[in-house]
Parts: sequence; C-alpha cells; structure tokens
Amino acid sequence: MTTNPINTLIVLSVIITLFMLTTSRILVLVRSAAILGVLLGLFPFFIHHGAFSIHTIVLSSLGIIVKGVVIPMLLFRAIRSATNFRETRPHVGFSLSIVCGILITLISFGIGSKIPPSLFLPSETMISLSICITMCGLFLIMARSTALAQVIGYLVLENGIFTFGVSLPTTQSLLVELGILLDLLVGVFVMGIVIHQIHREFDSISTDALEALRE
Repeated sequence: MTTNPINTLIVLSVIITLFMLTTSRILVLVRSAAILGVLLGLFPFFIHHGAFSIHTIVLSSLGIIVKGVVIPMLLFRAIRSATNFRETRPHVGFSLSIVCGILITLISFGIGSKIPPSLFLPSETMISLSICITMCGLFLIMARSTALAQVIGYLVLENGIFTFGVSLPTTQSLLVELGILLDLLVGVFVMGIVIHQIHREFDSISTDALEALRE
C-alpha cells in the first residue's frame, strides 16, 4: 500500500509543532522551527503536482530558504548574545502545554472536517493543519516568557498562514505568500532589535524584564 506524501507531511508537521510545545531549550525550538519550515515548503510540490511551474518552484523555494535557512540563522545570531538558553519560567507549564496542543489539534481537525471542499478551499485537511499550526503558534506566544521563544511562536503562527496560502489555487497563493514572507521578515528584524535591547538593558531575554519599564 502506498502512502500519500501529503498526509505524511501533515503528520510530520503536527508532530514537530506539538514537540515545540514541550521543550524548554531555545536552540531546539529554533531547529524545530527550521524543520517545520522545510516541511511546509515541500507542500507546493505535492499539492500542485499537475505541473512543476515556475510558480510552484518559486513558492516552494522561498518557503524553504526563508523559513528553513534565513530566519533560523537570524535567530541563531540573536541567541549568541543571550546568557539563558532555556525557558525557565514559562507562563504555561510544558506538561499543560502539550495537553493544550493536543486539544488544539483535535479541535482544529474537527473544524476542518466540517468545511466542505470548494474551488477556493480544495483540501479540508490542509485547512485543518493551517488552523492547528496557527493556534499552536499563538499559544507559544502567550505561554512563553522569553522574547526568542515568542519570536518563534510568531514564526509558527505565520507558518500556519503559509499552509493556508499554499492550499489555495496557484493563481492566488503566490501573491499571498510573498506578502506574508515580507511581513514575516520585517517582524523578525523588529523582534531581533527588541531582543537586543532587552538583553543590553537587563542582561536577560525574558520579556518579564519589561515590567521594570513601568517603574
């Protein structure tokens, strides 16, 4: 029996996303985000397999290069100046995080199964994956206290939007994804500046240090 490569990529993407909710190591988070970016970058080749057009090549290559290489390299550079490579005091514990992640996954695929396929939403499974990754990224932003972990949560959230974009017809998804990738790069650069300022002023990358600015 042959295995559908799209289903394999979906399962691997869900596993990587849930794994990111369980780890306290920032370096592991960055590597996991890079792997997730590469996996999602492969989707256009299988979804639009009817013809390997320039659109498919550009969309997939941009996804892999930007999400799997460029942004992780920027995050690794930000980590070099940090003194704490672990999330020591998250807002939500890691055990509870994985429980929330599983619930998010079940709810996401439950919602996706209720959406009928159409010309503009051809795959309910891809929509489910998009919702799952987006919500897990939002959860990472809220559940973690270090700026780097929150940046990675923002990256995961955008990956969910990317997943939705690549499931659209080829005539629509390229412009959507180019705009998303540009916004993502700008957001990462801005957060990199914020991380540098937090570390320089407070010798920490925890956003809890921002509470001192109120005083």
